[in-house]
Amino acid sequence: MSDKGDEAGRIARLRVLAEKARVEAEALVDRARRNKGLLGRAMEAIDRDAEIGGNILAGALAYRLFIFALPLSLFLISALGVLAHVFAFDVETVAEHLGLAGAVTSQVADTGKPSSTIWVALGSFMVLVYVTRVLFRTVVVVHALVWHNPVGMMKRDLGGFSYFGAAIFGQLALVGVIGAVRAQSPIGGVVALGAFVAVDAALWLMVSLHVPRVEEVRWTDLVPGAVLYAIGVVGIQAFNTYILGILLESKASTYGSLGAAAAVLLSFFLLGRVMVGAAVLDATHAARRARADLDADGPDDLGREIRPGSSGR
Repeated sequence: MSDKGDEAGRIARLRVLAEKARVEAEALVDRARRNKGLLGRAMEAIDRDAEIGGNILAGALAYRLFIFALPLSLFLISALGVLAHVFAFDVETVAEHLGLAGAVTSQVADTGKPSSTIWVALGSFMVLVYVTRVLFRTVVVVHALVWHNPVGMMKRDLGGFSYFGAAIFGQLALVGVIGAVRAQSPIGGVVALGAFVAVDAALWLMVSLHVPRVEEVRWTDLVPGAVLYAIGVVGIQAFNTYILGILLESKASTYGSLGAAAAVLLSFFLLGRVMVGAAVLDATHAARRARADLDADGPDDLGREIRPGSSGR
């Protein structure tokens, strides 16, 4: 009986300790949420991301990005093939400077070897325009969910779509320039990398201004997300160069095209996480700024409060 009593007592003490640890953890989290600095902002962003299902949205974006990459790769192969015949340069060397697009291009090239003709380039470009528009609509829906804002007519906004397409192909051009500069000079590559972060942040800021958001939000409230996106893209580019490329070379013979597709999807998922994270950071920053303005102006100034459901255009 004493052994059973001792065991029951130990279990009871463990339960008490576990309950005490839970209460202390909840109190610690509550204090972190009330923090007015970076910690509180991070906790609010995490809560918002969990509320909207950030990982699920990132998976949806990864799927759309994968579908987008296929016609993009075909277009690059055919277009670069035509240009290679005209200007006599090596297609594989150019593709290596395109980061993830180059990795997908090499995979498609190894399996399909499409004829590099102007007709293939034109046909793949038409498909690329369509899938880019589908990707833009997905980005619009993601931002609408993050900002708790209705999509409205923005999925059919040709102006926003044009800015989005320009940002994508501008980013591809930037990646190519960075690769070319880095190949010529390591120091020049470091300088060009800093310029890439600045320009890429400006491109994503342009996109953020043409997707759903709250109308009271200033463009400066969207800068943190743009900077996060640019830094995240640099990190993903490093992952593609130093990890994904090795995986594609070493695992292609072991797992075949399925393994290569899984590695590419992982990279796209990381990019989707960065895109969702940038939107969440912007929404969190704007909400905290609005609350700070209300606290500073007093309870009578209710017109400046960020109201979900208003259009960002």
